[in-house]
Amino acid sequence: MLQAIDTSQEVQLDWTAKGIDRRLQNFINLISTWRYDVAYNRVMGLNPAIVDKPPSIAAALYTADIYRLAQDYAPNVTVKSVNFKGITSDGDIDAEVVIEV
Repeated sequence: MLQAIDTSQEVQLDWTAKGIDRRLQNFINLISTWRYDVAYNRVMGLNPAIVDKPPSIAAALYTADIYRLAQDYAPNVTVKSVNFKGITSDGDIDAEVVIEV
């Protein structure tokens, strides 16, 4: 089942989510996490150096990190595409990530 994730949208956690909804929610949480923020696994998350790069380089690094995170931490999710939209002034990355769950 293909799912499109818009990273510019805020997501409310559903603590009762099960099945596909839970895997989707877990992946959204994973790609919303910055590296060094997870105490027990410092390399889990996006590289924060991405936001300091020019947009074309940031897009490539962000896309590579999304694929790395899916491969390393979400084996039940397949990334189909990452459409980079830009970086906000707050450092938030706006993109559309299409995955198969």
